[in-house]
Amino acid sequence: MIVNLNGQEVSVVIGPGTMHHIVSEADRYSHVVLMISKTVDDLYSDKIPKLTSLRGELTRIVLTDGENLKNIRNYQKIIGVLIERGVERDSLIIYIGGGTVGDLAGYVASTYKRGTDFLAVPTTLLSQVDSSIGGKNGINFSGVKNVIGTFYNPGTIIIDTDFLKGDDTLKIRDGICEMIKYGIIKDETILRVLAKYDDIKSLASGDDLIKLISKSVKIKSEISNRDFFDKTGERSVLNFGHTIGHSIESATKNRISHGPAVATGMLVETYIGERMGITKPEIREEIRNQMNRFSIKQISLREVGIDNMMEYLKNDKKMSQGSISMSIPEDFGTHQNVKLTPENLRSHLRSFMETFDTVTGTR
Repeated sequence: MIVNLNGQEVSVVIGPGTMHHIVSEADRYSHVVLMISKTVDDLYSDKIPKLTSLRGELTRIVLTDGENLKNIRNYQKIIGVLIERGVERDSLIIYIGGGTVGDLAGYVASTYKRGTDFLAVPTTLLSQVDSSIGGKNGINFSGVKNVIGTFYNPGTIIIDTDFLKGDDTLKIRDGICEMIKYGIIKDETILRVLAKYDDIKSLASGDDLIKLISKSVKIKSEISNRDFFDKTGERSVLNFGHTIGHSIESATKNRISHGPAVATGMLVETYIGERMGITKPEIREEIRNQMNRFSIKQISLREVGIDNMMEYLKNDKKMSQGSISMSIPEDFGTHQNVKLTPENLRSHLRSFMETFDTVTGTR
């Protein structure tokens, strides 16, 4: 599949056993930097090409994945390694791992000597359907998620679905939440396909996963291409559930993973839309049904703390002139951009908490 992003053709290879494409891509460079998740390196060493036969030099950097990876200190350490190794601008940076490894690697690739070639190998469903597509890279600072970042595409994205096999449902769950989002904002058939499955394991072993990934990649790339630098507001629909979701992640110092945070965010944001007379109640019911189907728990706002969430919402990138912008669904496939003052947003959060916040636990 070829997707167009900001005038650049990005090759996306999807399917089982596609990792071998790395070798032919990497062999064209005099120096290759491989940034790999330690978890992936430990679990899938037999699937990952050793790259020892490359004609050029190889620099291998193993990273401990998770949001705590994405900080300035780790960025500086990696840049230091690249300088020490004499990595030139016409080299290739490859990452193999989930979204946090990809965010940091993309930021390194986009800033080292003003940009090197970049190849992405996302290994979780979340990174395959979301973070690897659209060109956004970044690191966290002062507790604020992705507050420092760039827009920079990989030339090739290799999505090997063999990484999704096994009993680790967490690497699937967070990506399902993004698929639910795509089904709400753009393609309702995604929701109907998801409804064929009773749980995460059946979806992971089913026949529809590659089709769902392909649909998600197409939606994310088409919307991102229309507003690559996030300036016109068209791309804001991709943030559905993320404004509240990111505040939950930040307020809990990332103890809450992305999927349940964003799923809860979608519930809250559709509830806000209902209170404003924008959103049909069927949207929230569909989200809740899908969450129940795949055992995705609603996060307790009471436990997170609305005051804690508001501290991060006030620093959200979408805050402008004292109001925060939010994309609210009207119906399946249609949305409306609204602006909310912090006071209004706090009132909506409190109402949601008092009405629906019966679920406890932070996983």
